[in-house]
Amino acid sequence: MRRLSLVFALVAVLVVAAALPAGADPKAETFELVCEGVPSGTITANSGNGIWTPGFATASTGVYIPYSFVFNATFTPEGGEPVVLPPDEFTKKAPKNTDSHDHGVCTFEGEVQFVDDPDFGTGLLEFSATAEVFWTGK
Repeated sequence: MRRLSLVFALVAVLVVAAALPAGADPKAETFELVCEGVPSGTITANSGNGIWTPGFATASTGVYIPYSFVFNATFTPEGGEPVVLPPDEFTKKAPKNTDSHDHGVCTFEGEVQFVDDPDFGTGLLEFSATAEVFWTGK
């Protein structure tokens, strides 16, 4: 049950990270994707579709549309040993009619510090998310 709670916390963190206003507004928080097969870059996103929310490139009009995720995480409780969580995978069908655009794999990494959390106690959650994406940019 504790592992499931950590996974939900991880997904919530990624949704919050993605729940940012679209566009290149310098006041908006953004995050970096490192990609293969499509351009890497800074993105913002609206939160309407949870983890499936498209990411909007801030340097162009391109959009990253995710259709598969793998989440990896390690939780290190304060004063304890790191616990590597098994990966979690989520997949849906790739968008239709995608022959004219590229597909790629993008990665996002981060960490969350829990302090006196009722479920986790105090510790550090380090995570990475890898997504297969459809890129609408030219």
